[in-house]
Amino acid sequence: MLIDTFGRTHNNLRISVTDRCNLRCTYCMPEEVVFMDRAELLTFEEITHFVRVAAPLGIDKLRLTGGEPLLRRDLPRLVGMVAAVSGIKDIGLTTNGLLLAQQAQALFDAGLRRINISLDTLDPGRFRAISRRDGFEQVLAGIAAAKKAGFSPIKINAVVLRGLNEQDVAPLARFAREHGLEMRFIEYMPIGAGEWERSKVYFAHEILEQIEREVAPLVPADDDDPRAAAMDFQYSDGGGRVGIIASISRPFCMSC
Repeated sequence: MLIDTFGRTHNNLRISVTDRCNLRCTYCMPEEVVFMDRAELLTFEEITHFVRVAAPLGIDKLRLTGGEPLLRRDLPRLVGMVAAVSGIKDIGLTTNGLLLAQQAQALFDAGLRRINISLDTLDPGRFRAISRRDGFEQVLAGIAAAKKAGFSPIKINAVVLRGLNEQDVAPLARFAREHGLEMRFIEYMPIGAGEWERSKVYFAHEILEQIEREVAPLVPADDDDPRAAAMDFQYSDGGGRVGIIASISRPFCMSC
């Protein structure tokens, strides 16, 4: 078992398959960036070997990330390779969704089951202002393809910035609720993409207040895990879930 100095048992492994991305979200990546040489990336065989080493130590959940992982050529093949490792029970993916419509079914058939899709707004103009690229319709098509393929759960990740997209909190929550998706809001946090400003943080309590005021009342989820990064809530009428990652107002590193 993997147990750290805080006594926490770890069974999750995040694997970044590329540092490249086809968006330039203002809170995440500068417009000009030098990416790794592709020859320096771990091969699928090297990644699978590492997973084989980690599984006997208690790792049974994997999450594939990037950059944008769907830019990694033939990603469904990697999913199939790690899904075949004894002890691996669950594989998830975090994506911006731009290439998902073309790959969703192949990924599901290879063994992927959970997916997180980034969508910070339902307004195409704000989508471009945030991501500095077009692609709003492609993301919606990717969500539809993920639903059709059978992924569950499908979580929608939204970073909320004051003065930019805080007005999208309720519409996004409503969109997720109406389409059987789990909404996850993330406080704007410093991750190295330019100068972070605390004044741009739209705090967790404000997110919750907006949802309860404009969508529906929330209660803590029955299965909320205090060790998890997200605080999980469910609508009091049973009509869906909302998670909030409050890394600024509720730091979670010690218990995560």
